[in-house]
Amino acid sequence: MNAYEDQKARARSPNTDIRIALAGAPDTLPEILYFLAEDSVAEVRRCVALNENAPRKADLLLTQDHDASIRQELAAKIARLTPELTDDRRSTLYKLTVQALEILAEDQLVRVREILSNALKDVAKAPSNVIITLARDQALTVCSPILEFSPVLSDSDLLEIIRSNPVQGAMSAISRRQALKESVSDSIAKSGDEAAIAELLVNDSAQIREDTLDLIIDRAPQRKSWHEPLAMRPNLSARAVQRIASFVAMNLLDRMQRRLDLDDDVMVAMAEAVERRLAEDTHTKLQEPEWANSDKLDETIAHMYEVGTLTNNALERALAQGEKRFVVKGLSLLSGLAAETVQNIITNRSAKAVIALTWKAGLKPHFASQLQSQLVGLSPNDMIRTTENRWPMSDNDMQWQIDFYST
Repeated sequence: MNAYEDQKARARSPNTDIRIALAGAPDTLPEILYFLAEDSVAEVRRCVALNENAPRKADLLLTQDHDASIRQELAAKIARLTPELTDDRRSTLYKLTVQALEILAEDQLVRVREILSNALKDVAKAPSNVIITLARDQALTVCSPILEFSPVLSDSDLLEIIRSNPVQGAMSAISRRQALKESVSDSIAKSGDEAAIAELLVNDSAQIREDTLDLIIDRAPQRKSWHEPLAMRPNLSARAVQRIASFVAMNLLDRMQRRLDLDDDVMVAMAEAVERRLAEDTHTKLQEPEWANSDKLDETIAHMYEVGTLTNNALERALAQGEKRFVVKGLSLLSGLAAETVQNIITNRSAKAVIALTWKAGLKPHFASQLQSQLVGLSPNDMIRTTENRWPMSDNDMQWQIDFYST
């Protein structure tokens, strides 16, 4: 009896142990393994699923197996064999392998998809459509490994996924990717996802534009999870250092001073920021009454205005501490506008009007960004970015905004 006849006879044997041994043997013929893939005994089918020599048609059959543990074994095997897959996309083997992976990537059981995701996360030759499916999975345990590690995902893929409002935690996984490009960092920063932005700041290999970092710093005072990664962020500019030093806790300020990776100009800016911070904190403790004392709020603001301490820095500190009533009343006094007018501008949530109000109050342009995000609550997409010393609108346009809301 030849090998084929012998194996055929064993495949039909009523003895389960014989069929199990045949299904797991490395020299079992492909057509016999295909036959055994439909065996009534789950352990026989499991051995076929584990057999690396099983024909892909047998694997394809097993992707629909009602036994979830068999599909799990199959997912692990096919994913393990994928890096060795031929580059010939026209080959039957390639097509059948991709078809099997596509089915498993949409398996109803999360564990099957998790196995596939973890096995394919760093495989450069993994089929892109399978990777995209896994990256968009609604189970974080499935999509996270792919989003964080897969070399198959392009920047455009990542941007599309970010725009699609993915499952919570997915954006954090993207933030952890090595050598993240500026365009992707921009999109994460503008999303407002606090956890993802914290991960982005921790990721030293992520490329972040100066303007994008400014946007993050604008919103950072009330987001403590950003303070440490901001303070320890590499390649900070002198301006960024000064702004960060204005709101982080003193222990972080001390750690910033001990950094060895900052150049001389930045260290000088750091020293100036620390000196200014200490002086302002001392002045606040000695001379400024508690802002939270609502009974004396008007009296406090009037006194500060009279002695010249109702400044840009004072309003920034109040905003950082959440004292919005102080900020609104301060803006009213500095701009000469009625409190109702200031409140109307805030209620209408117009970025242009907030910029005009900041200008009318004689404050710095960059403070308009903080007012837009922290006082008015505008999303990054609705904000109008301002720089340190330039207004994004003409004086006539800003006065028009003031006149419009004053009438």
